[in-house]
Amino acid sequence: MRKLLAVLLCLAMILPCVTAGAEEANRFQDREPISVEWLAYNTYGQPDPASSKVIQAVQEKYNIDLSFWFVDDQQWDEVLGVRLASGEMPDIMKIKNVQNTSKYQQQGILAEITPEMLAKMPSYTAAVDAYDADDNIWVDAMVDGKIYALKGINLGSSYPTTLIWRLDWLKNVGIDATPVTIEEWETALRKVTFEDPDQNGKNDTYGISNTVISAVFGAFGAIPLKEFRGSGTQNLFMTKKDGKMVFAATQPEAKQALELLARWYAEGLIDPEFITGENTGGYWAVSQAFENNKVAVMGMSMANHWNPPLVEGAAPGACLKSFLELHPDAVFGETIIPGLPPVGPEGKSGTHTWGVAGGSFGITAKAAEDPEKLDVLLQMIEDVFADFDYAAMTSYGFLEDNDYSIIEGVYATNPEKYPDTAASTKAGLNVLNATVSNPEFAKLFNKPQYDFFDQWKTTGYMDEKYPAVPAQDQYLADLKTFTLQTYVDIITGTQSVDSFDGFVAKFNEQGGKQIEDEINAAMGL
Repeated sequence: MRKLLAVLLCLAMILPCVTAGAEEANRFQDREPISVEWLAYNTYGQPDPASSKVIQAVQEKYNIDLSFWFVDDQQWDEVLGVRLASGEMPDIMKIKNVQNTSKYQQQGILAEITPEMLAKMPSYTAAVDAYDADDNIWVDAMVDGKIYALKGINLGSSYPTTLIWRLDWLKNVGIDATPVTIEEWETALRKVTFEDPDQNGKNDTYGISNTVISAVFGAFGAIPLKEFRGSGTQNLFMTKKDGKMVFAATQPEAKQALELLARWYAEGLIDPEFITGENTGGYWAVSQAFENNKVAVMGMSMANHWNPPLVEGAAPGACLKSFLELHPDAVFGETIIPGLPPVGPEGKSGTHTWGVAGGSFGITAKAAEDPEKLDVLLQMIEDVFADFDYAAMTSYGFLEDNDYSIIEGVYATNPEKYPDTAASTKAGLNVLNATVSNPEFAKLFNKPQYDFFDQWKTTGYMDEKYPAVPAQDQYLADLKTFTLQTYVDIITGTQSVDSFDGFVAKFNEQGGKQIEDEINAAMGL
């Protein structure tokens, strides 16, 4: 793949191109406006072109008329699937579940990302090359050896998700520091469940809910799912054993974790409503169960969601800000604090890590049919990586309008104008950068935040990337549902832990083994 990118960069030099400034402006202004349907963003709100100066500036720059698809983030696959099945199609779209890439390609929704298209985005491809440490960043974007999705580059996603403890609860039950070993975790969970850690005189607290369960699996060597809730639409993760890709959900270490979780659940250490999830709406990283004094530790967010103001005048991280609304006297480092993932019997530990190649997004077949529209979309992506001022505007808005401030080199969104992500999304912030960012720009936007990341960085399990194969489209959706239901049944005691062996056999019979075989064949393993 590195050779491919090198060829693409050379190709970019010989393809007809225009420079920035007046020539680029003329390139887009000397035609009629083009309508662009946009779904390449995190849908925490509905962007409003009529009131958003950012959206208006982008429309003027590229001479386009933008309309935005809104898809409920909590029901992404279901809602989007209905619209796509009806024949509707945006021009550019976020692929929330990368395992849908093959399905979308077969449905004729995604256009192939050709070498010529990549060559028109030299800054983007250079960033991909620079951060593709394992030379596999495109693997899960490919179908039959061709690329059908662009990879989002996000430096923050290279850090593991962070476990956040109620340190005040731990101290209230006689524990001075967050636990480390799985045995210490069990002791702590028992105390915060049964010894009234919030001192309200009621037996109404639990140790954990669904977002910490993956870290328990990490203590035994692999994470099968990111979350343990809902209908099973999330990814089934793979791990590498003996040089082969296998589903983590069927491995013996998963049975060990399930045995422990079933014992914890039977003892009452796990919220019995964990299957409904800790996030019941709003910003994805917030745990209402944690905020509402129901559980002692949560694990769905990143460290930067919890940072206190890093410079004077800056806002706290989104989760800390939300927590402070209910706990105004809380203090980072005293009330709540990041902790380590539990260390298992063989010294293994870690939380989920997306990796620097974050999500995927695709250009649809509809957009690819229009050369002028395709030209605009490619240039918009390129400019996010090549033009610092444009990247700053699409991320933060306008300094002169007090959308953000720059304090000691830190770009900070104005919390009074944008009190939550729904408000900033409506205003077009972080909407038109297609969920990608230049890692070098990210460091310039907020060096203290990455210093904070480094301070609290723990071990993690990075998503294994693999190509889409035909068997996935045939079997994977049912396998996801089957896996989640079986895991929930074992944890809650509806099925015995011994039923795991039968689950593995049935999983493999119902297409799991065929998917593994096709993936390993495609990867030459």
